Amino acid sequence: TKGKLAHGAIGYTASQFNLHRTIVSRIWKAFQRQGLAPSLKAGRVGRKPIYTPALVKSTLRELPQSLRSTMRDMSEATGIPIGSIHRSLKAGTIQRRTSRIKPLLNDNNKAERLAFCRPCGPHSSRFAASGAGEAGSPETPEFDDMWDVVHLDEKWFNVDKDVRKVYLTEGEEPDNRARKSKRFIPKVMFLAAVSRPRYDNVRGENFDGKIGMWPIVEYLPAVRNSRNRPAWTMIPTSVNVDARVYRDYVLTQVIPAIKAKFPTENKRVVLQHDNATPHGGITDADLECVSTDGWSFVVRCQPPQSPDLNVLDLGLFASIQALQLKLFCRTVDDVIRATLAAFERSGGETLTKVFLTLQAVMRLVLENNGGNQFRLPHLRKDAMHRAGALMSNVSCPASLLM
Repeated sequence: TKGKLAHGAIGYTASQFNLHRTIVSRIWKAFQRQGLAPSLKAGRVGRKPIYTPALVKSTLRELPQSLRSTMRDMSEATGIPIGSIHRSLKAGTIQRRTSRIKPLLNDNNKAERLAFCRPCGPHSSRFAASGAGEAGSPETPEFDDMWDVVHLDEKWFNVDKDVRKVYLTEGEEPDNRARKSKRFIPKVMFLAAVSRPRYDNVRGENFDGKIGMWPIVEYLPAVRNSRNRPAWTMIPTSVNVDARVYRDYVLTQVIPAIKAKFPTENKRVVLQHDNATPHGGITDADLECVSTDGWSFVVRCQPPQSPDLNVLDLGLFASIQALQLKLFCRTVDDVIRATLAAFERSGGETLTKVFLTLQAVMRLVLENNGGNQFRLPHLRKDAMHRAGALMSNVSCPASLLM
């Protein structure tokens, strides 16, 4: 009673089962600690497994990866039942991984990626020393703060995406979604410009790093009446982005936004974009015309086939799109409103973490001799941010700089 055995209960039970009383006492104490008395036979009795973990591993390793995309394919190719493969997946014997196509790099591309990530000389601003060794040489170099770099890039944002994942309770059904054709889902291209967030000493406030985001559209009158609007209503229409359009957006939208929002401690700004053909429309003469009032603008192209060296492609666009798809969109106007709202909601903390990921990617580029066959690093940035120990810059072994 009340968790205590009656006097003589252990001895009586031991005599009934022909056991020593210490065995009965040990079973009773284990039950008190764990709330149950597990069988000691589990795993030691019964039929031995036909497909052991070692056999499953050796069999699947001989199978080409092209035949390992589904459990049914693996079962048909190896003869291992689907149930055994599923149990191996739950036990951790095999693992599910996704594979993405990455840009193809030749030797020249790898050399350019190395030159972009590695300092070109002892006075390069790409790295800053966190310690000094003999003769003042850095022991643990860190990537520089990248305060003067503004990343530019374009991206399409759709009204909806083909496949959506949703969690439902029992008896629920997913909402019906239908389009006349998946090839003609309304979409809008946006140009975005961001920099690294920091404190603006001149204005006395935090700079969130968001320069701006602009839909690349022109407003034209509707030709016909529709149930949504009468004829001659001004509606947004996508524009083909050529050199003239890109140059016009950079000079009339991006540059004024930089001058209005960018911290003025350093008025030298590096505009970084990829090597798309329209981006070649910006000339040195154009930048000289806007380099006024102490501002100086230069253009730097990132290496070819290297979207992982731009913070927008690396993570910020994905964050904005995830927020945009949470809002219901039906028309191009809806996409513009939802995307701009998502851009405003994405805080400076996200941009700060993406810049740290960019520095970690640059270190991996150096470690892989300019290649891109690596997984994005997990730096535990959220945990460090909560603990107030988030790093300012990512360090890089000095051996990679040689």
